[in-house]
Amino acid sequence: MRTEVWIIIGIIAYALFMVCHGFSNFRATSKSSESFFNADRGVNSFVLVCTTAISVYSGLSYYGYPASTYANGIGYVAAAGCAVSGLLFCLMGYRIWILGREYGFQTPSDYLRTRYYSEGFGLFVSVLLVIFIVPYVAVQLMTIGSGIEVTTKGMFPYLPAVLLGTVCVSLHVIGGGMKSVAWLDTFHAILGVCAVYIVVYYLVKHFFPDGGLVEAANIVKSNPDTASILSTPGPNGTYTWKGLLNQALTAAVATIVWPHIFMRCYIAKGTKNFKVMSWALPLAYVIPVFGLVIIGSLIGPAVLGAGFQDVDNLLPTLVTQYCPPLISFVSILCLFAFAVSTADSLLLSASALASRDIYVRHFYELKGKQADSRQVVHFGRVVLVVLMIACIIVTATKSTYITEYAYRLSSPFFAMILPCTIGGLFWKKGTKEGAIAGTAAGVIVTFLMTFVIAPPMGFSALLWGLAVNIVLYVGVSLMTVVPEEIVEKYIVRIDKIISGSPEIFEVTNTAVNEAKKMCTGEGLKVAEEG
Repeated sequence: MRTEVWIIIGIIAYALFMVCHGFSNFRATSKSSESFFNADRGVNSFVLVCTTAISVYSGLSYYGYPASTYANGIGYVAAAGCAVSGLLFCLMGYRIWILGREYGFQTPSDYLRTRYYSEGFGLFVSVLLVIFIVPYVAVQLMTIGSGIEVTTKGMFPYLPAVLLGTVCVSLHVIGGGMKSVAWLDTFHAILGVCAVYIVVYYLVKHFFPDGGLVEAANIVKSNPDTASILSTPGPNGTYTWKGLLNQALTAAVATIVWPHIFMRCYIAKGTKNFKVMSWALPLAYVIPVFGLVIIGSLIGPAVLGAGFQDVDNLLPTLVTQYCPPLISFVSILCLFAFAVSTADSLLLSASALASRDIYVRHFYELKGKQADSRQVVHFGRVVLVVLMIACIIVTATKSTYITEYAYRLSSPFFAMILPCTIGGLFWKKGTKEGAIAGTAAGVIVTFLMTFVIAPPMGFSALLWGLAVNIVLYVGVSLMTVVPEEIVEKYIVRIDKIISGSPEIFEVTNTAVNEAKKMCTGEGLKVAEEG
């Protein structure tokens, strides 16, 4: 039997395993939206590190890092600045976790709607995030489809592979929610790191048995057509200091407010999680990137030269043509690990936003009705099916460059809630008028500079959008007034909790019951301090 047939059998078997794993938690996650969307706020430190890291480094990273480094130069490593978001996770995420524990928040919109005392703003944020989740999930499906097609040498074509990934991801999330997602992410994180370095080790031993990476670097530097890959601004002049700043903002700083990463702040078990995250998350981000950059900057150009055209498939081409079948299979599993872990997390986030912040909030709570918790979960599962159909439509026509497609349509728009999130957590003067003006203007500027006009002065649409956003958020907030009770509830009280003020922890049964009433009638499960 041909090697490609065995790889196809292995891929299908792994897809079935994922679906079964998801449905093993079906009953446990059906009891409440707290279980389905937030894993009962009980995720330990190791799982939290793994699920957060692998949710950032997606199929986009597994294929995008080698491809973009090969095409544009070593400056693409600026995206690894997302290790900074590990520190932001502790600085911002800890406060978000406390707010979630105190008031039952489960989504970014939950927090932003109440902090800025505006139903309209909450709805706007929910719709914005849901709309731009779709293209980013589509990117993950595209990488799965392309990777399987190349690895099986066309025996498993692109579209059927995309459909397989779609069914696999959707059923996994529908079955087990965040509990299944977080635990499988942990396995995927371990698998992903191991697979990257297995590929690197084999290719280095095969092509450069004597000199290793030093030999590869000398080959790349000695070829005039590839030498620029190892320097900035790179082959296409992309990574000047402005290009590096654009890249770092897009793929690094803004990741903390990507909806699926934002929601990771709520699922932590206790304070110990955030102490561990402060050092472990940056490492978890950087370690896989190092191997992927080696492939794109040294192994790829040393083996293939400068004329390789299908850069999106640089890595699958290397593992298919130059590695034994077992390593090819491990590589495609790694692709699944990276791509599925981001796709399922984003889909779960979109499901939470659509079901809780749009459906429950506007068709039940604001009309004085109480939503049944199981009904919320059921609607969230229906939303997942609808979103996956939308993703299939988007992936019907592939983009030329995976990274460009994802970053242009998703990360810049996610980033527009960054100023109001930071301001809401730390700045007592941040008002709803400032948040609305800044976020709306930032989205408009980003959209225009992405699709209508070229961003001036060499800066990205995201950077211009953030600049306008911040100026308006601060300026309008200074001209308006925030209610004192909002400041007390969302900043002063949280400061007291962090400082260990003893009276804050004298929680009576009455106070807990009042908090439960605020959480869509389904109750608030208070996480224990770790």
